[in-house]
Amino acid sequence: MREHPISTGRLDLDTSWGVIRIRAAGGEVVSCRLPVLKAARPHRFGWRRSRLAAGDRETARVLCRAGDFVRHALEGEPARPPRFRPPPAAPFTRRVWRELLRIPRGSTLTYGGLAKKIGSSRSARAVGRACGANPLPLFIPCHRVVASDGSPGGFSSGLPWKKLLLERERVSTRGTGAGPGSSRRSRSG
Repeated sequence: MREHPISTGRLDLDTSWGVIRIRAAGGEVVSCRLPVLKAARPHRFGWRRSRLAAGDRETARVLCRAGDFVRHALEGEPARPPRFRPPPAAPFTRRVWRELLRIPRGSTLTYGGLAKKIGSSRSARAVGRACGANPLPLFIPCHRVVASDGSPGGFSSGLPWKKLLLERERVSTRGTGAGPGSSRRSRSG
């Protein structure tokens, strides 16, 4: 009996800051690459066009949902992500990625605070490395982790992306009536 090959596909979202590339396989999003930005862009973030290449309808559907999710995330609107699957990783890295999913929209947590939450309080730098290794930025929200002094820290695709994401989430949170007191912002660590 012959096995069916796993269907794969790609969605390229062309923006004024470069192309966001999303890949899917087996009905799940498996990677999301943002263009690396070393410095702030002289122009505002904006959408241009998208290109979809998918092996079957299910893959196309997953990629379209992923594209909608990314658009919402970058516009500061809440959205539920499609199914996604990070690649195999070391147990510590997987714990960090799971904990990132628990940080509420519009909130931040420090690298040290995240290290404490996973039971490894002296591992703030290792948490930073695990965040930097995240193959699914936006889907696994590593942008919500900041330095202990409140500065943004790092981001694998560049600080302009992190600042945009945090700004859009906070603007959206304030717009829904959730005031500064209701945003669970942690600066521990």
